Amino acid sequence: MSVNFGKEDRLKGNKIVSKIFEGPKKSLKVFPFKAYYSVSIVKDGLVKYGISVPKKKFKRAVDRNKIKRLVKEALRLNKSILSQEVDKQNVEIHIMILFTGEKIPTYHFIEIKIKEILSRLALGVKLYEKK
Repeated sequence: MSVNFGKEDRLKGNKIVSKIFEGPKKSLKVFPFKAYYSVSIVKDGLVKYGISVPKKKFKRAVDRNKIKRLVKEALRLNKSILSQEVDKQNVEIHIMILFTGEKIPTYHFIEIKIKEILSRLALGVKLYEKK
């Protein structure tokens, strides 16, 4: 499995992003993150990520971009936690991760929280009933 965070891993397009936030909300909270996601059945498993940091809490773009870089790195190194389960179940999952904290955390803290989010999502995908 590749450990890149390429174009195929990024969540892009208004239709896909709005699909996550419309309808029944599926979310989980692991402070300082809130993850919204949507799951659908496809032929081969696929996971796409989006990351958002609010301008209201972090006025400087440098700070927002630093947090996004740290989250992307944690996702890149730990995405196999979720990808393996998604491949087994043949589902597609789109995840939007929102940062809700007040100050810039360390990479170690972010990595622990991202691992928790991915493992909880993997468990949810494992229990996902195909309709």
